[in-house]
Amino acid sequence: MIADSHRVMEGWSTTGFKTSSKENAVAIENLVKRLVDEAEAGNSNANPTTKDYNCMLESWARSGEGVHAAERCEEILVQMQAEYESGASSAQIRPNLSSFKIVLQAWKHAGGKKLSSFRAQRILDWMSSLHESGKNSLAQPDQMCFDTVLQSWSRNNHEEAPVYAERLLAKMETMKLESTAIVPLVQPRTLSFNAVLGAWNRASLTPSLESPSAFASQPSSTSWQRSCDILEFMEKLYYVEGNSMVEPDRVSYSLVLRTLARHKNDDRAAPKADKILRFIEKKSRNGELSWRPDTLLFNTVMGCWSHSHLKGSYRKTRGILDRQIHLFTSFDGKVGSDDCRPDVYGFTTVLSSCALERANGEEKAKAFNVARSTYQQLITNKDEYGAPNHVTYGTMLKCVSNLLPADHPQRKKWTKKVFNQAVANGCVGGMVLSRLSEAASSAKEYKALMRGHSKKKLPAGWTRNVSEKTEYRRKRSGKRAEV
Repeated sequence: MIADSHRVMEGWSTTGFKTSSKENAVAIENLVKRLVDEAEAGNSNANPTTKDYNCMLESWARSGEGVHAAERCEEILVQMQAEYESGASSAQIRPNLSSFKIVLQAWKHAGGKKLSSFRAQRILDWMSSLHESGKNSLAQPDQMCFDTVLQSWSRNNHEEAPVYAERLLAKMETMKLESTAIVPLVQPRTLSFNAVLGAWNRASLTPSLESPSAFASQPSSTSWQRSCDILEFMEKLYYVEGNSMVEPDRVSYSLVLRTLARHKNDDRAAPKADKILRFIEKKSRNGELSWRPDTLLFNTVMGCWSHSHLKGSYRKTRGILDRQIHLFTSFDGKVGSDDCRPDVYGFTTVLSSCALERANGEEKAKAFNVARSTYQQLITNKDEYGAPNHVTYGTMLKCVSNLLPADHPQRKKWTKKVFNQAVANGCVGGMVLSRLSEAASSAKEYKALMRGHSKKKLPAGWTRNVSEKTEYRRKRSGKRAEV
């Protein structure tokens, strides 16, 4: 039994499944306790090692017990270090780098609890202290340790999470600069920066910022400004200084653009997003990107303009769609061209931007012309870009009601045309009916278009392609349909 215990523990802790179980963790812990008891009783065959303790840590970390598991891992780690320092046990159970990494991972995956990141940060700080004080030469944190804590902060909803993440990233950058090694043990990479960008993406729009950004000379008061400061620092390191480890990738730009998209009431956000997208397009044309701009990037910036409510924003939105179409066609079916293929979400966002035009008279007429041509272009090219959905039809009806006066000769024509197309394609849902009631010039017109049906009793053929439970969003890909 004693002779086989090491092999049994390793097998239980490294099961092929992502998670172990609480029962496995308890069983392995009991085995370790048995080894300790046997060793204390004088059994020379019972020699608990760091590897055995790491198996115990791993089993708890993978048990699925959340915060409880992480706390138990930390308790075991602290006990290992305390016994090692006291000399009560041999160096065979000194916590090594793997021991600390397991506990950091346990806190990272402990769940959405705000305290998890603080506990992970505390472990990381403790590692540095143990190494610097000479209490444990194996505790020196490496790149993975820092990235684990950064990712934990990135997932944390605490108001100060992005600030703590940014400070940790700045510390990594300082460690890199102060290192005399040819290859520094710790140096930020793209993944590190993206974790901090992710933290700012989750932050409140105007966080209380007592400390200035470590990555900009000017103070920043909004989360999008802090994100842009970090992105510009990455661009400087990569494009100017040639540091290939921090190349801003598609995720970097997507996070920053999504942060900008959240600032709907900031007039500076949409122009800034557009500037970033143009920078990406330029680098792509010059062959300076190792990746290609994708549909999500274009859709996000179109969404920024659509929600900005700035005068003439519909022209900016349509301009982005035109640039995207040009980029897509320029690839001429080459491998990867589908990444930037325009889709129904982008076309619908242009319609939304047109519908929200606040100007009067002539400008609204121009906005309707853009909406009409965009709508017709999508229908004509539905095999290429995707067929209109219920949001598209509803948004086009919103363009009719918002942009054409009630007595305009085209209003009745387009109301009927769009609604009939929605009926023919099975896209009549609550949104379409709501927009229809606004676009119809009278109750009589509305009733005639409904053909004797009521909102509560629609033919199955009218609604066959409607799915409104997702609130007009495709969450998995992050591509938004603006309404």
